[in-house]
Amino acid sequence: MKHNFFSWLLVLGCFPSLYAQVVVKGKVTAQSDGLPISFATVVANNNNTTWANTDENGNFTIELEKEKGTLAIEFVGYQSKVVNYDGTQNLNILLNSDSDMLEEIVLIGYGASKKKDISTSIALVDDVDKIASRSVANVNDFLQGQVAGVTVMQQGGDPSESGKIIIRGTGSLANEAPLTVVDGVPYYGPAINPNDIASMSILKDAAAAAIYGAQAASGVIVITTKNGVKGEPKVSLNMYTGVSTASNLPTALDAKGQAWAYNTAADNVGAPRQSAHDAQANPWGQTTRTDWMDEVFRTAATYNVDASVSGATDKVNYMTSFGYNKKEGTLIGTESQRYNFRLKSDIQLTDKVKIGENVYYSNTEAVGTNTTSSYSGIIMNALYMPSAATVYDKYGKFGGVVPHDLAQFAGAYGDVYNPVALLLRPTTTNPTNYINANVYLDYDILDGLSFRSSYSYDYTNNKYKKFTPKAPELGRTNKQNYLNQSTYDKSHWVWDNQLTYDKYFGRHHLNLTAIHSAQKTNYEYYEQQGEGFSNEDSYNHYMGNASIIRKPVTDVYQEALTSMIGRGMYSFDDKYFVSGSLRRDKTSRLAKNNQSEIFPSASLAWRLSQENFFNVKPITELKLRASWGQIGNVNSVGYYSFDVPLRTSDILMGGEGTLSEMGTYVDRQSNPNLKWETSESWNFGVDASFFDGRLNLVADYFTKRTKGMIIPGLEDAHHGTKAADVNGGEVLNKGLELSLSYNGTIGKDLNYKVFGNTSFLSNELVNLDGYNQSGIDYIAHGDNVRSTLYPYRSVVGRSLYSTHLVPYLGIFQSQSEIDAYTSADGGLIQPNAKPGDFKFADTNGDGKIDNNDKEFMDAYVPKITYSFGLNLDYKNFDLSMFFQGVGDIKVFNGYKFTAYNASQQGYNLDSRVYGAWSPENTNTNIPRLSTKDDNQNYGTTSSWYLEDASYLRLKNITLGYTLPETMMKKLSANASLRIFLSAENLFTITGYDGIDPEVGAIGLDVARYPVSKTVSGGFLFSF
Repeated sequence: MKHNFFSWLLVLGCFPSLYAQVVVKGKVTAQSDGLPISFATVVANNNNTTWANTDENGNFTIELEKEKGTLAIEFVGYQSKVVNYDGTQNLNILLNSDSDMLEEIVLIGYGASKKKDISTSIALVDDVDKIASRSVANVNDFLQGQVAGVTVMQQGGDPSESGKIIIRGTGSLANEAPLTVVDGVPYYGPAINPNDIASMSILKDAAAAAIYGAQAASGVIVITTKNGVKGEPKVSLNMYTGVSTASNLPTALDAKGQAWAYNTAADNVGAPRQSAHDAQANPWGQTTRTDWMDEVFRTAATYNVDASVSGATDKVNYMTSFGYNKKEGTLIGTESQRYNFRLKSDIQLTDKVKIGENVYYSNTEAVGTNTTSSYSGIIMNALYMPSAATVYDKYGKFGGVVPHDLAQFAGAYGDVYNPVALLLRPTTTNPTNYINANVYLDYDILDGLSFRSSYSYDYTNNKYKKFTPKAPELGRTNKQNYLNQSTYDKSHWVWDNQLTYDKYFGRHHLNLTAIHSAQKTNYEYYEQQGEGFSNEDSYNHYMGNASIIRKPVTDVYQEALTSMIGRGMYSFDDKYFVSGSLRRDKTSRLAKNNQSEIFPSASLAWRLSQENFFNVKPITELKLRASWGQIGNVNSVGYYSFDVPLRTSDILMGGEGTLSEMGTYVDRQSNPNLKWETSESWNFGVDASFFDGRLNLVADYFTKRTKGMIIPGLEDAHHGTKAADVNGGEVLNKGLELSLSYNGTIGKDLNYKVFGNTSFLSNELVNLDGYNQSGIDYIAHGDNVRSTLYPYRSVVGRSLYSTHLVPYLGIFQSQSEIDAYTSADGGLIQPNAKPGDFKFADTNGDGKIDNNDKEFMDAYVPKITYSFGLNLDYKNFDLSMFFQGVGDIKVFNGYKFTAYNASQQGYNLDSRVYGAWSPENTNTNIPRLSTKDDNQNYGTTSSWYLEDASYLRLKNITLGYTLPETMMKKLSANASLRIFLSAENLFTITGYDGIDPEVGAIGLDVARYPVSKTVSGGFLFSF
């Protein structure tokens, strides 16, 4: 019995050795950051019955029957991996992320981070590499539609202007603009070469931007330029050329049409016809000789060349680039040109010390033109100019509204400029030289502790010179010539010293940053005008040759800003993230008692998808974010608002004004109590990734509140001066942002990506507390059309720059309708109206139509912005399409004030007046032609001018082909060549009646320079 018992013990003891001869242990960690991966699955030899899970530290133990075999490791969000084992052993297994979204490197303030670690609202701009295939001269143009919550308001198509970037709505009446940071240093120069850009992030909420403080209230654009790549030196060449055209241009009346319009307008009011429009008296005026739109617009050329040499070794990284861009405007005489050069390198002196430099130089010159004035705007004058007139007279000089031998008829055509002369007659130069040099030192003090010191200096010099000859032709004659010259010099330095501690402690990650930043700006401006040049040849265009030299205009300022910043970022187990910052800014723009202010921010995030209880297979990643922060806005503060400098002026004395003395006076009141304007924002966001990263979603809800908005105070007539700036209001922007993308493959050769984003924005002036003591709840703006129509006010409860208009109700079709439109006491509300005139709303019920009947209406603030697109790659071909649009946006179409109005000075009119109201044509919204605007059809600032400017635009389409590697390797082992054809703004769908719905600024359109269509082709070659 005892023998049998020991026999069974022997058998049972041997049993494990027969079936579990191998014990394999191991640890699974992430390749990206070395953190352990909990609850990964380890399957042995493709046998689903033999498996184990990693514990919270990423460790596993598995007992195996086979001496040799394989282990398959799987975890959601990471690429599966198969490893071999051979006997009992310990394995260290690294997994790569399967979701690009998790491992994207995002530029943040004073550093970079993985997207999965971000707890604030930061957007990484996708497809930056596509800049090289698009005819865009600056980052602003490229950014349009790329990021939810970032609105680029194109200022028309003038090559001397670029789009205005607005991040999450307008919060101030000051000139808001986001701060641009290039390679860690604030950048204040002209547009950089977009082909130098390697990556770009947008810091949208205050918690993200707060680390940049006083200059970041409008958001931050963080850019990193290209570096060299380890290996052989790489030479790259990018070239393209293209043509641009303007479309949807207005059509003016031909010569007979202009005569018909003014004869009809005179007949409609019983006035005598003008002899200038009588075919017998002035047969010259009946013949069309010029299409002025064709004369001022052209097919414009674009040229671009970018070349670079880059490379890297274990110790040295370098990149040097050269760029040239020339863009002709579609209006003759307008163009922009840029030369740029960059030299960038860093050297690893020791294991702990690295030094580097980054030098950027550009020479830019841009000549634009005025298309914002209803008096001297080029497109308006091309419309005004009679079609019977010629560009040049018989002597080869610029022609006027009529030849000099028909001067008796000139008054009938108005005081019109020859638009071609306006564009070509002046001689204009406007070069700007800019240099930015940055040097830095990185020192790794201890494990995880590093120090960085960087010093940046930039210098800008601009020299403007414009000679305007006399304009002797009939129309708007000018017998004087002018030379205008100005120059400005601006220097600016920034010195940052940064201490960073970054360390992992098991599942804990800590990042601490402390920064001291100082910067100073010096600026000086000088302008002078000379008149009365006896000779207008180019060699005489110097100030000393003027017979009259006006008193110069000068401006100068100095500005200093010092800041101390602290930031902490902490994460636990790659699931929970907390960050906060505190920044103290001190500015010279405010009085001593108010110069300093402290601005805090805080944020947190939770990667819900990493929790053990979260087991939703389609969801690869799910993160919730929340943030709050405050930023001071120094850009809204005048340089010396707290102590406004005195002004000087010539004082004429004596009975005949012959004694001239210099006078000094107070032009504006000072406000030593002025304080910081503060932007405060809340943000709640979701980052999600589905189906192993194929579908990605980012959603944010935000509020951005501007407190203590700095505005010019209400003037007090008792002072006799302009009012001081005051902290006088509060603005609230709130909205929702959504971004989606999906990428996948069809078959083995077709890769695709579908993407889109949309934003919904509400803008409101919450209060004007502190603006004045009289209880006025609005700010009246002086923007106008011919000093007659003043359509804008900022009023409490509505958007900034809301339109303030008399409601337009239609057109009176008969006298009986006019007679029936009466007040409470039976009087006619519009006694001067005739059939065919406008009917306006008597909103206040006082029995008449005037400015007191105005109501507040929508502003040029897009409530909806959106974009969507598609990228395709098939073998060596690639195709991308990108659409961009806005919705629920209104433009005040002031073009109609003179373009349809026959009661002005006799200007030619838009051909749409053929559709003006008449007894035979009643289905129209253009009033009857009249040489007298007795009913104030045009003189009333009414909602007839307000139009929906929503649009959808094919912003870009690009087709490319990359030559096969086998072919290029015959030239060089690393050679590549891609050729492409690209089109910008190919078509636009809109209901707006003007030339182009993107009129910029505050939405006042008097025939703004239109955005052009551009078709270009080029290649990218590297070896």
